Amino acid sequence: MKQQVNILRVISTIIILIVLFPDAKDAFLDITSSAESLSDFTPEELGGNYAWINEMDNSPDGRYVAVLAFSNRPIVLRDKNGNDNLIEDETYSLSELVFSSDSNYLLICSNKYNSSIKDYEKSHLILYSVTNKSIIRTHEMENNSMWEIAFSPDGRYYASPYRKGDDSGKCTVNIWNVNSGEVIHSITSENYRVQALTFTQDSKYLVVSYDGSGYSSDSTIFYDVGTGNVYRTLNGVYAFDLQFSDDGKILVGENGHGGGLLVWETDTYKQIAKFTDISSPNDISLSPDGKYLMANDYYGLMIWDLSTKKQILRTKVNNLDYVDQFYTAKFSADGKQILIGLEVSEDSIYSMNSRAHSGRIFAYNFTEIVESYYA
Repeated sequence: MKQQVNILRVISTIIILIVLFPDAKDAFLDITSSAESLSDFTPEELGGNYAWINEMDNSPDGRYVAVLAFSNRPIVLRDKNGNDNLIEDETYSLSELVFSSDSNYLLICSNKYNSSIKDYEKSHLILYSVTNKSIIRTHEMENNSMWEIAFSPDGRYYASPYRKGDDSGKCTVNIWNVNSGEVIHSITSENYRVQALTFTQDSKYLVVSYDGSGYSSDSTIFYDVGTGNVYRTLNGVYAFDLQFSDDGKILVGENGHGGGLLVWETDTYKQIAKFTDISSPNDISLSPDGKYLMANDYYGLMIWDLSTKKQILRTKVNNLDYVDQFYTAKFSADGKQILIGLEVSEDSIYSMNSRAHSGRIFAYNFTEIVESYYA
């Protein structure tokens, strides 16, 4: 009996410490977690000498990595031979990029900030040909800021938001035809701000997550691509960075209400998991097969097995002598690697002795990580 009381006291003390000192939870998990650490694996360096890496995407055919660096230039990196091809838009601050499913196009959005009015005055949407290394077209939108863009999996459409000022209480989402550049649907909603855009895997629906911000209720709405009409609404739900698995059976996103990561199965859109280990991640990535979910902030990177809800990888930068910060992380198109944009330590073997250009892209063998965890 006395032993049971002592155990309860220890558990109670740990709970109190976690509540009073949130960092204690991370420290406790770092010590007790059975998850693997990146420190046990050797990375392959895919590219470097970048400034701060804002965003990254890898082409589905595995030939390119596109990097949006702090220097305001997305860089298409041919990782087979290391050649960089630069796409410059010096007037605008680049915010997002995404490859088409056939790897032929790269969609890029950017915004121009006007310091005199303390707001964004214009945005650019660029369709870039990866094959020809040239800009196909540019859409310029006045009085707009744009942070989310999406390609349909069938490669026929891309989508972008258009918000007419903070006081309108409304937001428009445009669906563009890739071949013609024409808007096939311009969907104006009473909802306020778009926080996420993605297409379902069958390309039938555009999924838009709205933050009501007092103008309307938070919601995630499925629009029929063929008609522009509302097909389904998830009331009270808004998320950042929505992503479907390749088979369309799993949807993940960062919770807009209080942070953390949410996982839904798509037959009923019932929430099947929630992870709070990283409350406000810089980036999340779902493996193509829908089995694993990765998230990172500047100081940690974690991966969960969605079938068991177990954390199979947990790494803090202070456990890696060659990393100062994690920027972004993505699964490769075949799910066999994880690609990480990071800042290397000044005294590491990867350092170029220039703190202004210490951004690197590392690739880790994810198959090896999984096998090591379950060995």
